[in-house]
Amino acid sequence: MEIKKQYRPEIEGLRFVAALLVAIYHIWMMRVSGGVDVFFVVSGFLITTSLLSKYARDGYIQFFNFIGGLLKRLLPQAVTVLIFVTVMSYFILPEVRHIDTIKEIFASLFYYENWQLAITGTDYLDQNNAKSPVQHFWAMSIQGQFYLIWFLIISATVIIYTKTKFEMKNILLAILSVLFFISLAYSVYLTEVNQPWAYFDTRTRVWEFAVGGILMIFIFKAKLPAILSTILGWGGLIGLTITGFIMDVGASFPSYIALWPVTAAVFVMLAGQNPTSFGVEKFLGSRPMVYLGGLSYGLYLWHWPILSFYYVIFDTTDVGVVHGVSIILLSLLLSFLTTNFIEKPINGFITSRKLTLRSFTPIIAMAGLLVIITCGWLAYSQFKGSYSMNFAGNEDYPGVMANTEAVESPEPRDPIPGLEGIKNDKAEPYEDGCHVSPGDSEVKICEYGETDDYDYTVALVGGSKSTHWLPSLQSFAEEEAVRVLNVTKSGCRFTLDEVKAEDCMEWNKNVVDQVSKEDPDLLITLADNANKPEKVPGGFLEQFEKADEYGIPVMAIRDTPYLSEDASECLSANGMDTDKCNVDRDETYPDPSAWERLENPPSNVHYADYTDYICGEEECPVVIGNVVVYLDKSHMTATFNETFGPIIRKDVMQILDNIPAKEKSMNNENLIDSGSLISGSWIGYNGETVEDEEMRTTRSIPYDPDKSYEINRSSYVSYFNGDEFIETKLYEEGLPKTIDTVEEADSVKVSFNEYNMNEIELVEK
Repeated sequence: MEIKKQYRPEIEGLRFVAALLVAIYHIWMMRVSGGVDVFFVVSGFLITTSLLSKYARDGYIQFFNFIGGLLKRLLPQAVTVLIFVTVMSYFILPEVRHIDTIKEIFASLFYYENWQLAITGTDYLDQNNAKSPVQHFWAMSIQGQFYLIWFLIISATVIIYTKTKFEMKNILLAILSVLFFISLAYSVYLTEVNQPWAYFDTRTRVWEFAVGGILMIFIFKAKLPAILSTILGWGGLIGLTITGFIMDVGASFPSYIALWPVTAAVFVMLAGQNPTSFGVEKFLGSRPMVYLGGLSYGLYLWHWPILSFYYVIFDTTDVGVVHGVSIILLSLLLSFLTTNFIEKPINGFITSRKLTLRSFTPIIAMAGLLVIITCGWLAYSQFKGSYSMNFAGNEDYPGVMANTEAVESPEPRDPIPGLEGIKNDKAEPYEDGCHVSPGDSEVKICEYGETDDYDYTVALVGGSKSTHWLPSLQSFAEEEAVRVLNVTKSGCRFTLDEVKAEDCMEWNKNVVDQVSKEDPDLLITLADNANKPEKVPGGFLEQFEKADEYGIPVMAIRDTPYLSEDASECLSANGMDTDKCNVDRDETYPDPSAWERLENPPSNVHYADYTDYICGEEECPVVIGNVVVYLDKSHMTATFNETFGPIIRKDVMQILDNIPAKEKSMNNENLIDSGSLISGSWIGYNGETVEDEEMRTTRSIPYDPDKSYEINRSSYVSYFNGDEFIETKLYEEGLPKTIDTVEEADSVKVSFNEYNMNEIELVEK
C-alpha cells in the first residue's frame, strides 16, 4: 500500500476554523458547532497516515513510541490547563461545585471525561447542574481512546496482511467500512433512545474517525476537475460554518446529523489534495491560518475554562461582543504562551533523549502534582460535607419537625448538609444502582427496611421525586416491620401519558404488573405535578386505577415545589441569607390543590398534602430547622427527608392498620401446608438441590397418594418418600392440571421460576 506522508497546510487552517467555531458557538450561541466532528475526521486521517507510514518505513509499529509521541504533544498543554482550572476553581467556583469539578478534572486527566459526563448527563438530578470548567475535555477523552483503538486496528491490519495474500489497502478498507456502518447505525439508534448518553459515547463517534481513515486510503488517487475541487472546498468550508445555524445539532447529535460537518471536512480535504488557483486551500493554507492552526489545540483547551469562570465572576451567561472577543483573544494568548513556553520546551527535552519513561519526567511531575492536589482537595471537601451530617436529627437540626408542635424552633446555625455535601445527599438507590437510569426500561425492585420478618410491604413507585421520599420511610420501616420496595426510574413519573421517552412508557406499562407480584399492602407515589401549573395528569389516574384492579391501595403525595434557581447554588452565593432562595407559596401551590379539584378521585387513593410542613404562609423556604431542604431546584436532600419520618410514619401506618386483611394464597384453606422456602434453588431431575439454576424457588408440601391434587402454574413437582427422592415431573400445559399419583410418595416439592410464593397453589381436589 503506497503511503504518501506529506505536509498539508490547509489542514492546519481547517483545524483553526474548527476550534474558532467551537469557541464562537459556545460564547454567543450555547450551541454545538460541528467543529469537534472536524477534529475527529482530521485525527482519523492523520493517525492512519502516521501509523501506516511508520510500518512502511520500519516494518513494525511500536506501541510505546506511538503513545509516547502522542503524549508529549497532548499532555503538556492539557495538564497546564487542568492545573490552572484546579487552582482557579478553588477560589472562584461556589463550594457546592467543588466535588463534582474535582471529579471531572481527574476524569479529564485520565481521558474518561466523556464517560463521566455520559453518566452525569443522563442522571436526572445532575442534568441541570452548572457545566464544569473542564467539560470540553470530553472530546479530548474520546480522541485519547480513539488512539488506542486505532493502534489495535492498524496492528490487526498488519497481522492479517502478513498472514494472507490480501492487499493491506483492502484489509484496512474492509475493517474501517465495518466500523463505519456499525458505529453510525449505533449512533442513530442511541441518539433516538438516549441522546444525552449518545452524545458522549465513544462508540457513537468511531465512524467519524473511520471516515478520516477511509479518506486517507483514497485521497491520493482522487483527481478532481479544478472547478469541482473549488466548489467542494468552498462549499465544505461554508457548510461547516453554518452547521449550527441551520440545524439544532445539540438535541440531535451525533446520529446521522453529524454527517453534515463530517462531509464538509471531507470536501475541504479533498479540495486540498487537488489545489486550484482560487481553491479554499489557498485561504486555509496561508501563513496566518497555518500559524493560527498551530494554536488551535490551545484555543480549544483555554476558551471554555475562561468562559466558565466569566459566567461565575459576572453572574451571567450573556456575553457581549467586546467580552466575547476578549475571551477568544485571551485564549489565543494563553495558547501562544503554553505552546511556546511549555509544550515546545518539554517536547525538546523528550526528543533530545531516548524515548523512555525517564524522558517523560516533566510531564509525569506535572500530572503527579495535579493528582496530589485534586485527591487532597477531594478528600477534604468530602470530609467537610459528611462531617456536617453527623448532627442530623439532634435538637439543633430538627429539619421539618421544626414546623410541628413537637419541637421548638432552634436557633439559626449553619445548615446541614454543608455546601460540599448537598449535591451528593441523595437517597440510597442512587448509590446502590436501584434507581433505573434513562434508556433502561427494566422494572427493578429493591428491598429496604425490614426484609425478613415483615408484616407489611410498601412499594415506592415513580420517578426521582418519588425516590426522595425513601429516607423517611426507611427511618421507621424496621421498627414497624415494614418491607419497603423502591421501584423508581430516573425522569419517569408514574403515568401513562405525557411520556416522551419510549423506555419510560415501556416501564410504566409493566410496573404495576411487576409490583403486584410482590403483593404490596400499599403503593406510594406522587399525586400530581407541581411544575406550574399544578395538575393531575390523566395518566396518573390511569395508573391508580390499574393498581386498584390488583386491590392495591395508593398513598398519593402532593408534589414538592419547583424553585426558580438551584437551591445549592443560591445558598452558596448568599450564605446565611437564605430568604433570597425561597419561593412564593401561592405561585407554586394553588388552593384548593389540583387533586382536591378532581370531581371523581379514585376510591383506592389516600391523598397526602404536606405543604404546610415544607412551606410557611407566604414562602416555601430552602432551609427548615437548620437543614437544607433541596439539593437542586426541586428534589429534597436525603437528610431533610429523613426528618419527615415521624410525620409520614403516622399516615402510612394509619393506612396499613386500616386495610382489611387480604386473602393470600399462602393462607388459602385449600392450599396444603406451604412448608419452608428455599430461595434461589430447586430440585433437579436427579433429586439433588440445584443452586441458582434459572433462579427457581422450591417449597416442600405434604402429600397423600390417596388424594387428588391440582397444580395451577407451570411447575416441577418432585416426589419424595421421607428424604428419598423418587422422581420429578414437569407440568406446563393444560393448567390447572391434576398431578400424577405416585403411591410410595408422602411429600412433594414444587419448584417454579418466580419469587412470589403467593401465586403457586397445589390444591386438594
